[in-house]
Amino acid sequence: MNYYTQKQKGSIYLTVILLGVVLAVAIGVVSIVVSGANLVKGLGDSVRAFHIADSGMEIALYEIRKEGSTQNINCGVFFANYGVTTCSVNIEVSGEDVKIKSLGSYNGSQRRIEADY
Repeated sequence: MNYYTQKQKGSIYLTVILLGVVLAVAIGVVSIVVSGANLVKGLGDSVRAFHIADSGMEIALYEIRKEGSTQNINCGVFFANYGVTTCSVNIEVSGEDVKIKSLGSYNGSQRRIEADY
């Protein structure tokens, strides 16, 4: 073998190793980006579920103040941008104390709010 053939073989090995390293780094970056995107999507669902629970709390407070009703509330709401959402409100009365627990659900995320009235 002459000198140039040996040099070409060495450069092919080096090129394959460098391509493997670049490919491994690219796969790692893509994995981080995809997991970050999933986290952000879950955060948005969580915020929507919180707002739905807050809406259930407001409905319960309205019912207590205006109507004097202390019945549990189940609501399903369709939002054009979000789809179907649900809230479940439990009202517990103990003497003059009223405890309200509201659970909002959206796309698998659930958030609960509690208030004493």
